[in-house]
Amino acid sequence: MSMRGHCTISIIRYPVLQLMYKRLALNTTSNLGTLFLKLGITFVMTPIFIKNMGNYDYGLWEMVGAVIGYMGMLDLGIRPAVSRFASRFIAQKDNAALTNLYATAWFFLLIVGLFIAIIMTVAGVFFADLIAPSESTDNLRYTWFLLILAAQLLITFPSYTAESYLEAYQEYYLKNNVTIFNSIIGNAVLFIFITPDNALLLLAATNAIGICTKYIFLVWLMQYRRPFLRLRRCYFSLAQLKELLRFSVKTLVQGIATKMENATDSLVIGFVMGPASVPLYSIPANLVSYIRLISYNFTHVFMPYFSSLGALNDQKKIQEVYLTGSKFTVAPCLILAIGAYTLGADFLALWVGEEIAQSADGFLGVLIAFLVIPLFNPMASRYLTAIDKHGFFAKWQPIVALANLGLSILLIYPLGILGVALGSLIPALVFQPILLSVCCKHLGFSPIAYCRTVLMPWLIPCGGMVVAIFIAKAFFVVSGYFVLLMIASLASLLFFLLGWLLALTEIERSQLASILNRKKN
Repeated sequence: MSMRGHCTISIIRYPVLQLMYKRLALNTTSNLGTLFLKLGITFVMTPIFIKNMGNYDYGLWEMVGAVIGYMGMLDLGIRPAVSRFASRFIAQKDNAALTNLYATAWFFLLIVGLFIAIIMTVAGVFFADLIAPSESTDNLRYTWFLLILAAQLLITFPSYTAESYLEAYQEYYLKNNVTIFNSIIGNAVLFIFITPDNALLLLAATNAIGICTKYIFLVWLMQYRRPFLRLRRCYFSLAQLKELLRFSVKTLVQGIATKMENATDSLVIGFVMGPASVPLYSIPANLVSYIRLISYNFTHVFMPYFSSLGALNDQKKIQEVYLTGSKFTVAPCLILAIGAYTLGADFLALWVGEEIAQSADGFLGVLIAFLVIPLFNPMASRYLTAIDKHGFFAKWQPIVALANLGLSILLIYPLGILGVALGSLIPALVFQPILLSVCCKHLGFSPIAYCRTVLMPWLIPCGGMVVAIFIAKAFFVVSGYFVLLMIASLASLLFFLLGWLLALTEIERSQLASILNRKKN
């Protein structure tokens, strides 16, 4: 019998290693805990930011954030490359290689951070008026705004190396603990002291202090726990840098394309319709994007794990982890997507007012589809990067991203914000099936087998949840958070119940119960 024809049966007969359960469960739980804390903070603070900053400054904050995201690509894709190579060296127990890699990446990113900081400083000193509103008489605060961002980027860029090493060592919980502490303190300061006069600068300064403190601590912690990782110029290796860049150039192209795909919408709206229109799109988009972030945090820990398994040539384990991990990851994303589509407008009306809710009602379904379709194959990027086959993204994603940008610009004029959302969705509908086929080819089973194992079991739970929400909305008026939460909770419980009974196999229920028991212990 061929592996291709019977991959599902053969894969699930192999139990997942206990060590994998422990590490992946711990790191995934830590990542999700941090994400849910950020979601809670967003829920509390977004209305406060809008009230104190106004639509213009809030829209500017979103646009500058998108630009900084593009600047982050100037690391040339080094960060994921460092995580990938470090994972392999850890599996091989090669401390000398780890030392050279650490110093090489750190000094390279220091130069990049200095370059970006100089650009931001020049922009702040000489061109701050370009981002100030036309009627503004106080351009000095926009100068300080850009200078604060310059200092933040100078410190954080080289420190990304320590974060990549924490990922390689599967110690996500350490950076997450720092993030949680900084988030609570920083947002408490903002909650107490923010006013319409200081909102933009206080937000920028608090954010910069929190991020810089986090990364400085991570650098110290990494070298304290592993003294062989030394930041000395003699450990810098040009050969190592060339090897990193050879690998990372594919990641760079993929990263730029992904940024174009996900971050240009706010820029297109801001440049065509003005910064004050950006919140009408960005607030619903940011809310829905948490669905993708949850998937990202579920799967983030798998890239170094796939890399380690690849170094050990354990293809059977890779297949098992890919299918099981994908199936468990898809479920919560489906719950959130259904909830966002059926209850999203009601939530936005309660949260930030009718203006944004009514605007979102016209494009929310399209936006959710764009964000959720890639989550039907959530492990794709992690797996292909781990096995050094992510050149596929370098070839295809720029085409997808340019199509996204072109369609968004073309459609925004006749359709407004809906056109921007459609411009993002259409290329994704073409690209994602192709990506699934490529992943399955490398894994050794067919796309049909993947869909049958990962996606189709969730059809009945999804249908049950949708029906439950529409029935509940027919009997209850969503006039407050309590009613909204009650409907969402009951529908989600129905999804979990149907999923447990109908979607999961006996082995998968046992695996999930084992993970939950380890978390309790």
